[in-house]
Amino acid sequence: MSARHARRQFLARLGSQSLVGGLLGGTLSSPILRADESSQPALEELTFQDARQRPRTITGQVLTTAQDGGLLVEGQDGRLWTIEPQDLKSRQSLSAAFTPWTMRELTSALERDLPPGFEFTSTKHYLVATQAGKGYAQWCAGLFERLFQAFQNFWKQRDLEPAAPAFPLVAIVLKNERQFARFAAADEGPEVAEAKGYYSIISNRIVIYDLTSGDRAPATTAAEIARSVSAHPFNIATVVHEATHQIAFNAGLHLRMTDNPLWLTEGMAMFFETPDLTSRSGWRTVGLVNEVRLKRFLEFAAKRRRPDSLETLVSSDARLTNTETAVDAYAEAWALTYFLLRTRQPAYCGLLRKLREQPRLHWLTPTERLADFREHVADDLKRLDQDFLRYIRKIKS
Repeated sequence: MSARHARRQFLARLGSQSLVGGLLGGTLSSPILRADESSQPALEELTFQDARQRPRTITGQVLTTAQDGGLLVEGQDGRLWTIEPQDLKSRQSLSAAFTPWTMRELTSALERDLPPGFEFTSTKHYLVATQAGKGYAQWCAGLFERLFQAFQNFWKQRDLEPAAPAFPLVAIVLKNERQFARFAAADEGPEVAEAKGYYSIISNRIVIYDLTSGDRAPATTAAEIARSVSAHPFNIATVVHEATHQIAFNAGLHLRMTDNPLWLTEGMAMFFETPDLTSRSGWRTVGLVNEVRLKRFLEFAAKRRRPDSLETLVSSDARLTNTETAVDAYAEAWALTYFLLRTRQPAYCGLLRKLREQPRLHWLTPTERLADFREHVADDLKRLDQDFLRYIRKIKS
């Protein structure tokens, strides 16, 4: 999934060393970046060659300008573009304020961009483009809306006041696993083609496929869909996980193209993902014990966990992006998130507030990440780790 690969995706797909600057070392040496965001951003038309050297013209707002003229641009559909100075052909102000496309405008754009055969379903916050049939699209949209409302209510009760999304939230639903793999490989790369779904920080979309397509005949009614997905709780957890990423980045809990520690973004998504097989949607309740993650973490803590595990988790993404350590690290990220939200909620929310104020395109060093964690959560990591392990070991799934 794309949020899991956010740092790698960012470095690989920015396509401009002028924008990356010294980010690999966590500092900005040259060029200095300037943020262009304001309360009334200008709408501009930009013509350029994209990363595949194809000519492209978009309308959007310039978010960040590098000293040499490289740009980070947000299109009216919510997609992020990076433009190297030598690839920029023209740039002109349209003498209007930037406004996101409406649901109708975005639907028209998707009809032009996507292959033939997609149908469209819209709700208050979501636009679902599907090859899997209207029934499944409506089931997905209903699940997404319930998740959206639960997410908003959860954080409002913790005084974080999530923002209303600026853009319609787009979900692309492919017909089956094979079509998903083909679409994902072209859209994000081969590393996501075997996933059950993903959220793309670049396009701001989630991409999934019909989870009932493995049945002899795909489910069509709400009752059939509910029965089918309830037989595969991991699949529905994956869909909720990716949808949570999309909501969090669009509600201001995280900011795209800033340094979002993976333990935190993934931990939050896992906190919300827990399946509820008594619900017709396969999901209903926020923050239940994630039994799969709990079991894995307890095994890890008993056999393989190092004394500096907490420090390495919060200071670097390395363990979460390494295939040999990722499963254990994800389990620990869930456990830490669960522990902090249950026992140190104000501290966790304080860290969230600090991180979402970071400038775009700037990566913190491990030392800086650790300092932020110490400042907002706990300075004594040894004592925190003891409390953390004691609490998690007492959980009854």
